[in-house]
Amino acid sequence: MGSKKKYDVLVIGCGLMGAALARTLAGRGYSVAAWNRSPERARALTGSGVSPVVSLDAAVPASKVCITCTNIYESARSALQSVTDWDATTLVNLVSGSADEAEEMAQWADERGAAYLDGFIVCYPDAIGSPRGMIGVSGPAALWEKHRDVFISLGGASQHVSDNVRGAGALEASMVGTFFIPALSAYVEAATYAIDQELSPQALASTAAQVIGLLETVTPETATAIACDSHETDQATLKTFTEGARAALTTMRAAGHRGRLIAAALENLDLAEQAGLSELAFSAQCKVLTRPVTQ
Repeated sequence: MGSKKKYDVLVIGCGLMGAALARTLAGRGYSVAAWNRSPERARALTGSGVSPVVSLDAAVPASKVCITCTNIYESARSALQSVTDWDATTLVNLVSGSADEAEEMAQWADERGAAYLDGFIVCYPDAIGSPRGMIGVSGPAALWEKHRDVFISLGGASQHVSDNVRGAGALEASMVGTFFIPALSAYVEAATYAIDQELSPQALASTAAQVIGLLETVTPETATAIACDSHETDQATLKTFTEGARAALTTMRAAGHRGRLIAAALENLDLAEQAGLSELAFSAQCKVLTRPVTQ
């Protein structure tokens, strides 16, 4: 495992996701090395054709691509702190964090002469390597093109999202952190209430599928309305949604459920109504989301 051995990809961090990345790439014919702070996790991947490494000082310069998949940015920097030779290696960070952290990491890489791409993962480990797997990448488009095959091998839906290195962090914070996590939490809240009302999971399935399909339809329209500041509607006013949310919250609390997420949604809708936006579309609440709440 000395510096004479060359690798296509080095994966740093062998948790559930990092291990999936390493196994998938090795299965696609790439020469893959892996490092983990607890060495036994890297060694556990040997049977999948992954080479465990101990020294990052030797492994990084020997790799075309170094993918970090740790818990936070600081963990990635700490692991790579002693590496000085980045001439032949592109650093790809897939650590969850903010756009500011991505920019700081890009500067850290630039100071060390490393080419840098920032990214985020939009799937579970079992979708890595499948057509529905997605890694969103931001940074120089030419660098994305250089390593495009690696990303597409990890997920068929992978794409370059922005030349600005901050782009991936901003998309992760918005679409994964602010949208997906609360949406899934709202489903748990809703399904808990429905099952408490003696509905079966099977009974929820068709209506949930219809609602998810509706979301697929309205989310692009909503983003366009926000970007263009155009909120006229002939379909459903914000007032209609507010009344529906209020009725749902009353129903859930009468049944002994907290309804915390629908209550939060209703708070935003109430603020929008107070701002005189009742007759506009649901998207119009964007006008109050960045304003300080006044008592």
